[in-house]
Amino acid sequence: MSLRESKVNLHFFTSREREILKLIAEGYKEKEIADELYISAKTVEKHLDNLMRKSNLHNKSSVINYALEKGLISIYEILESRFSKRKLEAN
Repeated sequence: MSLRESKVNLHFFTSREREILKLIAEGYKEKEIADELYISAKTVEKHLDNLMRKSNLHNKSSVINYALEKGLISIYEILESRFSKRKLEAN
């Protein structure tokens, strides 16, 4: 286990942080996430800041990559969710 991993406890990610992480991984922007979850864009940014701080990483891409590696999110779930939403939007 690396030093970075030893400092991170995955249980510190709240359900809301995981929800926002998944939407970010799906490609949504902060404003879109805020609209989807009925919260402010500032609140989304705060959750993202918390995710980066808790994982000791410094950008969205690194946090997404980390979450994929740790199994917090699945690329298949992300793709399935994104494509099903696009299908609904097209109808």
